[in-house]
Amino acid sequence: MRIGRLIIYVVFFLIVSFLIVRFDLVSYDYFVKTEFLFTFLGVFIGFALTLYTYITSMFEKMQNIIRIKYKDKPDELKSRISELPILHTEIKDNIMYLFYVLIIVVILSVGDKMLLKLNCFWSEFQYIPKAILLTIFILSIVALKDLIVTSFAISDFIIKGNSRE
Repeated sequence: MRIGRLIIYVVFFLIVSFLIVRFDLVSYDYFVKTEFLFTFLGVFIGFALTLYTYITSMFEKMQNIIRIKYKDKPDELKSRISELPILHTEIKDNIMYLFYVLIIVVILSVGDKMLLKLNCFWSEFQYIPKAILLTIFILSIVALKDLIVTSFAISDFIIKGNSRE
C-alpha cells in the first residue's frame, strides 16, 4: 500500500469501525480480540514473506521476457522495466504494514489496563481500542487483496509474456 492511500484507508476505516463498535452494529468481537489478530497477522506475515520470495525470484525472468518482447521498442522496454520496482515496492509496503500493525496489536494488548484507566476521563474512549483493532483487521484484508492481485499479475505476465494485453 502506498502511504497516501494507506492514510486515507486508515482514516475512513477507523471512522467506520468506530461507528460499528460504538453502535454495536455487527458482531465484531471475534475480530477484535488480540489473540485472533496475533494469529491472523502472524500467518498473514508468513504468507506475505513467502509470496515476496516467490515474486522477487521471478523478477529476472520478467526482465528477460520484457527485453525479448520489446527489443525493437526502446521506449516501451524502458517503461516496462521501470514497472518492476513498483511491484516490488507494493509488496514491501504491504509486508511492512503487517509488521507495524502487529506492533500496534502488541501495544494495545500490553497497555489494555492503562487504556481502561483512560476510559474514566472520556466515556467514548472505550470504543477506540476496539475500533483500532477492527480497522487493523479490515486493512489487513485489503493488504491481502493487494498481494493476491500483484501475485496474479506477475504470474499472468510470466505465463502470457505480457501483462498489458
